[in-house]
This record gives sequence, C-alpha cells and structure tokens, in this order.
Amino acid sequence: MTYRRCKDFIESFLSMDTKNSTEPKESFSDEPELQEDQGIGEQVNTSEKQDSIDDRISKKVSDTYAENELLQTKYLRALADIDNLRKRSIREREEAVIRTRSQLVEDLLPAIDAFKLGLNEARKVDPDSPVFSGFNMAVNQLESIMGEYGLVTLDPTGDSFDPSLHDAIRHEESESEEGTVLQTIRLGFRLGETLLRPASVVVAKSKS
Repeated sequence: MTYRRCKDFIESFLSMDTKNSTEPKESFSDEPELQEDQGIGEQVNTSEKQDSIDDRISKKVSDTYAENELLQTKYLRALADIDNLRKRSIREREEAVIRTRSQLVEDLLPAIDAFKLGLNEARKVDPDSPVFSGFNMAVNQLESIMGEYGLVTLDPTGDSFDPSLHDAIRHEESESEEGTVLQTIRLGFRLGETLLRPASVVVAKSKS
C-alpha cells in the first residue's frame, strides 16, 4: 500500500468515527412521561372506583335505615293491635260475666219476691215465732249473698221519685211533698250500674 493510499484510508476512518460520535443517540426521555401519565390514569380509575363503592355503601345504609323504620312501624302497629285485642278480650269477658250474672239474678227475682212475701206474712201472724225467725234468717242470708255479686235492693219509700229507677203505678194526695214516694209496692233491683227491675211505687201529689 502506498503512502498516499494509507493516508486516505486513515483520514476516511477518522472521519467515520467523528461522524458516529457526533450523531445524536436515540432518546428515551418520553418513557418517564408515559409512566407518569399511566400513574395519573390509575389514580383517576382508583378514585372513581372508591366513589362508586362509597355510593353503594351510602345507598345500602339508606336502604337499611328505611327498612328498619318500616319494621319498627310494623312492630309498633302490631303491639297496638295486640293491646287493643287484649283490652277488647277483657271487656268482652267482663260483659259476658255481667250478662250471665244479670240473667241469673233476674231468674232469682221471683224467688226473692216470694221470700219477702213469706217474711211479711210471718211477721203479721207472729213476729216472735220460729217461722218468722227462720224466714228472716233465710232472707238476710240470701240478700247478703246477692249483695256480694253487686245486687242492690231498691226500696225508695220516703225518697224523691226518680223515673230512671222507679215506676209510678199511681199517685195519691198526701201531706208529703209532691213527688215523694209514699209506698213501695214491689222492690226494685240494680246489679252494679244495670237496672234489672224498677221499683213499683206510689207517689204523692198535692191536694187539689
């Protein structure tokens, strides 16, 4: 190889190395930016997912509270119905007892009247006789037993006439104040607040 050719080869080689050294290398500066964009996207997706979860939790809590209020309302309504049923049952039972007792006492009223008539007749014959004492004892015992069941005897002689309790069979002129019961012809009876039979009475009226 001649000197001239060697020189050209060396200069050509040096020029190639200089060219390669001065040529800009491939840049990867965009990769961090791409990773940063991906990180922001993941944060946005995570935030949206969290918001969706929060919304579902809030809706679940609201639904639970609404269901709880509905159940509580039904529970209170059921308690009120049970209490009303209990009160109605007690009232109906008491009314049934009163009806049965009233019917029983009404059936016994003729017997009580008969005992009273027998006692009066025995008193007229001989107030000191054993017959009168026996009748008197039986009548007192009967009245005591019936009184325990709430039976009240109405004998309004001397009282003012009360149309809600008394039945005026006639009026007689009298020195007594007008409207006064002069005589009880037949006793009346009341069981508690229920009038079984009004007293049949004679009522005074003013002299004309």
